[in-house]
Amino acid sequence: MNSPLSTTTREMKKSNIARVTDLLKSLGTATKGELAQQTGLSSATCGAVLNELSLTGEVLALEREASRGGRPAQRYACNPDFFSVLSLYAAGSDEGAELVWAVSSATGEILMQGTRPFVPLTLATFDRALAALLTDWPGVRAIGIGLPGVIVEDTVAWCDISLFTGLSVAQRTQQNTGYFTLAGNDLNFTVWGFYRSSCAEVSAPVAYIYKPGVLCTGCGMVINGQVLSGASNFAGEVLHLPFNVEGQPSLVEEMAKTIVSLAALINPLTVAVAGENLQADQLPDIQRLCQRYVPEKHLPTLVYRSTIREDYLQGIADRTLRDYNRYRLYAD
Repeated sequence: MNSPLSTTTREMKKSNIARVTDLLKSLGTATKGELAQQTGLSSATCGAVLNELSLTGEVLALEREASRGGRPAQRYACNPDFFSVLSLYAAGSDEGAELVWAVSSATGEILMQGTRPFVPLTLATFDRALAALLTDWPGVRAIGIGLPGVIVEDTVAWCDISLFTGLSVAQRTQQNTGYFTLAGNDLNFTVWGFYRSSCAEVSAPVAYIYKPGVLCTGCGMVINGQVLSGASNFAGEVLHLPFNVEGQPSLVEEMAKTIVSLAALINPLTVAVAGENLQADQLPDIQRLCQRYVPEKHLPTLVYRSTIREDYLQGIADRTLRDYNRYRLYAD
């Protein structure tokens, strides 16, 4: 008779699964031996994990490698069709908004994306749009939601789209749909998407400044591979910097002084900048103004983004996929 796994053994098994699947997704394909070598786990342990996940369909057994005199090694890959992730964000303000969405595979590739009107601006409209997307994409098992506001322990402290203020968005959505849900701030998701696509593995700070059509300029930051949220999830609310509170600086001046503030506080390697009225040809003016305050060697490289959409959707998808995979392993 099989004895029940002890807590320690069960947790170790889950940890081994996470290590193998994380590396397999990173590599794309790998053999049991390659996984064992890079994870530090035994070949037998990696084989047991691969066998178990192959039975559930989470991992696919691919072609065998060419023989080198012995039995050809089997290659494996994570199954992109095992489930899907729905990424959805509300953009705009009480003056007008839209819903932007994407569906991505279990390995993180975006399969399809689009927009939906957010009219009338009510929770019922939001719920109907979400339900329609889940009907169109029945393979979805996890949902990520981005909002232009401050979210503290899942409760929206305030939001440019005020109907969300005071709501526990992830909890409400998970109860309504039955699917794992993650909710977060727009710039935290956006900087993560930019970091993953353009600065992956960089340990130096990376930042992302966005100036939407409304007054609320925001900033997201990644330091040592982690999104900086702050003690009360207020990190990045650069609208409250004194030069913004006391007057109305020009767009170039606001961007430059925000970058100077970041240079003095976190010394980022790279700063992405985007805004509805910001143009690529304004970057030289921003750089020159920055140099009035900080020596050039301490200033970050500026990267212009014509829109935050791709970074935002990628950030939601990546963080939701990561958290959902941990949830599947450790929820019980």
